[in-house]
Amino acid sequence: MYHELWTISCVLFALGFLCGAAGLFLKYYFQRNERYQGHAEARVVDIVAEPRKGLASLSEFHNRQAAVFEFYAGGRLIKVKDPADTYPCPYYLNQRIHISYDKEEPEHFYIEKKNHWKQLASGISMLGVVCIVAGCVLFLMYAARVTV
Repeated sequence: MYHELWTISCVLFALGFLCGAAGLFLKYYFQRNERYQGHAEARVVDIVAEPRKGLASLSEFHNRQAAVFEFYAGGRLIKVKDPADTYPCPYYLNQRIHISYDKEEPEHFYIEKKNHWKQLASGISMLGVVCIVAGCVLFLMYAARVTV
């Protein structure tokens, strides 16, 4: 069992580095393919009622509730309204949300949803860290000549 610790620790090191590299690659890939490169945490500072436009104005609710978001982009304070046509508003005052915005025109933005692919990339990276730590533990057991 003594030499098997060396073999298992080497396999765990290799697996850990492969998972870490795959996680970093996926994170880089998803960041490159985003619509906007700017990221900020916006805060809902107001909820305003606005008349609906088009066919939506014929519905039971003639107004929509739009959240007003406030965030900093390039050192400037930006205030924008949520373009979604909802009633009631899905946000509440002082709620913090993550948004992506165009660095050239910060008024162009979208609200970031949970991205399961980004979570998968983070999970793969964490698996790599766990494998490397387990490899270190097994290597230290091998170096200490521990027999199991």
